[in-house]
Amino acid sequence: MNIVPLSVVIPTFRDGEALARALASIAHQTWRPTEIIVVDDAGNDDACATSRPDFADLPIRLVRLEQNVGPGGARNAGISAGSEPYIAFLDADDEWHAEKVERQMKVMQAPEAPAFSSHLKLFSSQDWPSRLTEDATEFDHWDILLKNPAAISTVMMRRDSIRYLFPEWYAGEDYAFVAANLLSGITARKINLALARADKLAFGASGLSARMLDMQLGEMRVHRFLMRQGLVGLPEYCVLVPWTLLKFARRIVLHMLRAWRLSR
Repeated sequence: MNIVPLSVVIPTFRDGEALARALASIAHQTWRPTEIIVVDDAGNDDACATSRPDFADLPIRLVRLEQNVGPGGARNAGISAGSEPYIAFLDADDEWHAEKVERQMKVMQAPEAPAFSSHLKLFSSQDWPSRLTEDATEFDHWDILLKNPAAISTVMMRRDSIRYLFPEWYAGEDYAFVAANLLSGITARKINLALARADKLAFGASGLSARMLDMQLGEMRVHRFLMRQGLVGLPEYCVLVPWTLLKFARRIVLHMLRAWRLSR
């Protein structure tokens, strides 16, 4: 088993069986991380403790927070607790393809390697691709602004390249982290291969994804944050405001159509 210098940060708040599924996906990796930091966000979650004996061979370290700080703050605590030169994030309700760590670490350790990389993510428990062929591309400036270009469970970074931590918000904090770091000028690559998966829809399902208004407000908060940090200019910001409102309207329409189909 190849052990790589990687810290994996998993924030959790009473995630139960979902956390066990996330840990199982790490247990099945062809390359293993050096450490897995599970951050209990003041949920007093018994699953954090009871999951550990099931994965006794995994290098799991449990960090318990006394005060709930949200997923962004929990990830920041995981970053601080980690010690390896590379760091990856995995949401407790997501899982990884068995070759995720191997394939992404090869990109991160290649000659002229980027400081940041991500890949594609599947939703609704879609099947993994039968053939794993890939290519890596750069992030386009407007792709970063018009949508979150990297789901947090697909992100891997060099620790010394992190220029912005996660804001302690409850929606959009992952987008703020990704966008701010990418727009700061670090080298980055996008792997066009699905190596992470969620068992829910991209939006309109249970949990945070169902709170489309929160998603909308979170995205607008991110754009204001980027402008205050000098990463987005005023002309760009004036384009982004109506764009996010159009996206919100589209999500509402799609959610209503989905509900109508299910009711028939």
